[in-house]
Amino acid sequence: MAIFSAKTVKGGAVTDINVDIFMLNEIPNSMKKMGWEMAPKIMRHWFERPKIEFTQEEKVRYIKEIDSIDIPKDRVNDSIVKMEWAINFNQVKEATEELVQKWASPNGIKLLKKRLSVNSNKIGYSDSAIELDTYAQVNYKEIGSLTDTIDDYFGAIGKATLKLAVRGYVDKIKTKNVFITEGLGIYLKDSYDFFNPDEFLGVWSRDGVLSKVKTAVYMGFYNDNMWRELATGEYSKHVPVYNRNFREWQKKHNKGGDFIVFSDVLWISPLPKDRVIYL
Repeated sequence: MAIFSAKTVKGGAVTDINVDIFMLNEIPNSMKKMGWEMAPKIMRHWFERPKIEFTQEEKVRYIKEIDSIDIPKDRVNDSIVKMEWAINFNQVKEATEELVQKWASPNGIKLLKKRLSVNSNKIGYSDSAIELDTYAQVNYKEIGSLTDTIDDYFGAIGKATLKLAVRGYVDKIKTKNVFITEGLGIYLKDSYDFFNPDEFLGVWSRDGVLSKVKTAVYMGFYNDNMWRELATGEYSKHVPVYNRNFREWQKKHNKGGDFIVFSDVLWISPLPKDRVIYL
């Protein structure tokens, strides 16, 4: 146990409160206790890595500017997040259905032609999301919101880009070039970092994270310096967590590494209307 000293009013008496110290790197255990699968794995990976702190410029470069195969290998992971897991969450399932329906838009076909011009007459014959992102990705959708349900997906991924790559080859039908679509590869790309210092990550304890309703009550007490109310009852042993806490942990321990996340690839058959694409 530790003693937490607080003054409820300026110049007032000091109130000594017994508190149980909750360490930041215990959060993965809390996640696992809640029954979460992927969020504790990906956070443990961050804690175990050498210290790497993305700058905003570096994050943008890895996400939007350079080919994914050119991201330094010590700044990427494609082995933890599985689409078989992710597809069970509504935001991923609904976005996948939309991409499968709409990937062959004018912009999608324009990018398909560009990919084919660089990679000869066939693309997408790989199961690596990193390679597909570089050579065969033709459409995407941004998914996730801070208002989403607090669950395993929210803890592991939150906001991300769901991407679609194609597998197929160029052929001719009556002298016209066509692309024969053999498969659609769906995968996630995200940056696992703690860039924005004031981003709120929930109120945590060894038993898990508070619901949004209970978080609102807790933060009301917290912002009003009502320490005794927080030290007793159902809110005891809880602590608000922010991105900056992870940056502070990095500086103290010289560990904790930001990285780019790729999921594995979920392969789906194209709809009949998109089996043959005229180029």
